[in-house]
Amino acid sequence: MTVILFVDDDKNILDGLRRRLRSIRPGWQLQFAHDAQSALAKAAELEPDVVISDMRMPGTDGADLLTLIQEKHPHTARIILSGFAEEEAILRTVGPAHQYLAKPCDDQVLIKTIEHALDLRNLLTSPELRALVGGIDALASPPTTYTNLVKALDNPLVSPEQLTAIVASDIALTAEILKLTNSAYFAIRQKITSISQAIRMIGADTLKALALFIGLFRSFEGSKPAIARMMQLCQRSQQLGVIATLIAEQEKLPKEVVNEMAAVGMLSHTGSLILYAYRADEMAEVIKRVENEDIPIHIAEREQFGAAHPEIGAYLLGLWGFPSAMVQTVAYHHHPQDTPHTEMNALTTIYVAQHLAREVAIEQRTGTPPESRIDLEYLDRLGKSERLPIWRETARLVEQKYHELGK
Repeated sequence: MTVILFVDDDKNILDGLRRRLRSIRPGWQLQFAHDAQSALAKAAELEPDVVISDMRMPGTDGADLLTLIQEKHPHTARIILSGFAEEEAILRTVGPAHQYLAKPCDDQVLIKTIEHALDLRNLLTSPELRALVGGIDALASPPTTYTNLVKALDNPLVSPEQLTAIVASDIALTAEILKLTNSAYFAIRQKITSISQAIRMIGADTLKALALFIGLFRSFEGSKPAIARMMQLCQRSQQLGVIATLIAEQEKLPKEVVNEMAAVGMLSHTGSLILYAYRADEMAEVIKRVENEDIPIHIAEREQFGAAHPEIGAYLLGLWGFPSAMVQTVAYHHHPQDTPHTEMNALTTIYVAQHLAREVAIEQRTGTPPESRIDLEYLDRLGKSERLPIWRETARLVEQKYHELGK
């Protein structure tokens, strides 16, 4: 049975939640605790699927409680439900809490948030991997990202465009900033998927506070080859987002889709970043197989770990409360055929862009284009297969531009 644990020092709030939710979701086993100590005792006994805690409580507050839950029960989804809106306190929850909901919270919003967290278990069936991903509070960023960001933020004349360029070049930074802007702290009704819009909403002061409070921009501690792979992954992901954005514009997709493609390109490899950071030795073996056997990396990852970077990344982004459509795009960007749609969408765009980015990179390096792995039957069903040559030329132009910038 699904176990949901609510923690709040206000008895009236717990009684209200007990009364309302039991009638709406009788299949859930609802548990209630009035402080952190009793919550930890119940968690040790019941292994809850979701913990929802108030922020301000006597003794151990919500941020500290969820930090302990993260350490002891990393597979558990962690949500803050609080009316306490002081900036410093909210920023403390960004790491241990997967999501932040503001009081008063509509019952349907609360239920939908819980159900979304529960649904994610179908993406990642391995308990070991769920525990690994669930225990992550902030992803490591390459050292140069931290250096560039601090330098830019210390410059009073830094432009929004400069900050956007730094953020857009880093998977971890993109993920954390979008996570924060989509929290209830900003009291917004519409999900934010544009990097530049997210930065405009956050502002330089909050961006600097993020660096201070959760250490997001810590240096990646690894070997030089590992750091080089991380940097290459970030550049390729950024390049993928550029290609996807241009293709979305060419196909006249909705403006909101075009605007989100840069972020989707970066976030599509969040799972890869996790595996590089936390399973470095095994990932080295995966890369060897990919290079020696010429097999797709997601297949080699799945055989090595029982799951691949798409579902691993999607699981984390889902826990963090990213829009369902974006989570699905990340989860299925290697297999868009597995989702029901009859027209080109963000998923189609990122799928095509990633394949074309790989093909033109190999062509640039070897002088010979590789055999394409793009599913032409899938594009035929969408009526888009004849557009492939145009998209490929776009990918070539982007690859050439990045090659020139790298000289």
